[in-house]
Amino acid sequence: MKSNNKHKIIDAAFNLSLKHGFDNVSIRQIHEETGLASGSIYYHFKNKDEILEYTVNKYLLDHFYEFKKQIKEFDGTLIEKINFIFRYEGGEFSTNDEEFPYALNRPKVRYKDYFILLTSIYHKHPEITTAHDIHEELYKFYYELVEEAIEKKEIREDIDIEKIAMFLQTTLKGYIGLLVFQPDLSTEKLIEYNTELIWEAVRK
Repeated sequence: MKSNNKHKIIDAAFNLSLKHGFDNVSIRQIHEETGLASGSIYYHFKNKDEILEYTVNKYLLDHFYEFKKQIKEFDGTLIEKINFIFRYEGGEFSTNDEEFPYALNRPKVRYKDYFILLTSIYHKHPEITTAHDIHEELYKFYYELVEEAIEKKEIREDIDIEKIAMFLQTTLKGYIGLLVFQPDLSTEKLIEYNTELIWEAVRK
């Protein structure tokens, strides 16, 4: 029960932060959202900063693990996987107890809201290092995808894997930024144009 209450607090903080931004959410709002008895929040967390750290770790790591899981289960070529990544990152995501035992069931989250929240946290709370760690892990993941494609002889063998992995990461992050800040752009065209450029860089 105590563990469930802790998850309720984290989930409430996350959902409220999506609507208002973390720095605009008060302990009182979190308390009202959870419906828990007075004092329960401070029983589990020392302060609001500690709630933020737990929230970012849970939701950022959840998404990263789900992302890797989906790509690993997808049976396709490198360019098909990249196309899949574009579509996955541009949509909605959620996790559940079956996939992540430490995560509670929750509604799907729009990546736009998620991206804006994390960007805000990244700039206002540099002490939260999880975002840095995830970017490093993403780079390694893209490196492995390219390396695997070379081994399967899907793409050129003479390419610089480090450069292509960085190119992939830069392109995908730019794509997400465009979806967030220029929502009128055609998602299909963004995916088509970017995958064409990536393919030109790696094809035999």
